[in-house]
Amino acid sequence: MRFFTADLHLGDKAIARWRGFGDDVSAHDEAILAGLVGRLSADDELWLLGDICKARVEDVQGLREAIPCERVYVVVGNHDARSKFVTCGGFQKVEYYDQIGRVRTDGYKFVMSHYPMLDWDRSYHGAYMLHGHIHSLPEQAPEPGTLPAPAASREGGMGLRGYNARNAQLGIRRYDVGVDANGYVPVSDREIIAALPNDEEWSALHGLPVD
Repeated sequence: MRFFTADLHLGDKAIARWRGFGDDVSAHDEAILAGLVGRLSADDELWLLGDICKARVEDVQGLREAIPCERVYVVVGNHDARSKFVTCGGFQKVEYYDQIGRVRTDGYKFVMSHYPMLDWDRSYHGAYMLHGHIHSLPEQAPEPGTLPAPAASREGGMGLRGYNARNAQLGIRRYDVGVDANGYVPVSDREIIAALPNDEEWSALHGLPVD
């Protein structure tokens, strides 16, 4: 299966604090890594869409060794250094932007950048835009007693609550794959496609004829 995630921010004290871990960066990193590797197997494919870790090449190597997938791809974010991942090795590709799939033959196309785009290749022909960067949050806050959770923007934080759900309601096939929006775990291609409007729903939302 193909999975996507972003904004791990391993080793980042400021993000660990915002996510509710206080000054315990180790606990933050352990929670993020546990969520990351808990859903993955060797046969899976993982795409990391930026802001992965604030660390040395040795730490990137440690992260790569912790990921069970044989195929791991990197789309570089604003807190990453591309050279760090290239030097580390073990990644299929290290790019600033990428695309996979064909709408007509595969039934989908994913356009990927660390940053959200207003428009993208084949956005009106079935393509999905995947990104991170904005640290959006789920529509519903987590139950008390679960893992620490970031504060939404209206609560003094920076996360926009319900961004992915709102895009679906508006007929925008754009999805934040970041850990904050997805319960600290990677999200699969099937989950993304199921969460956003299908062709018939998309046409209806945009006032277009339904084939």
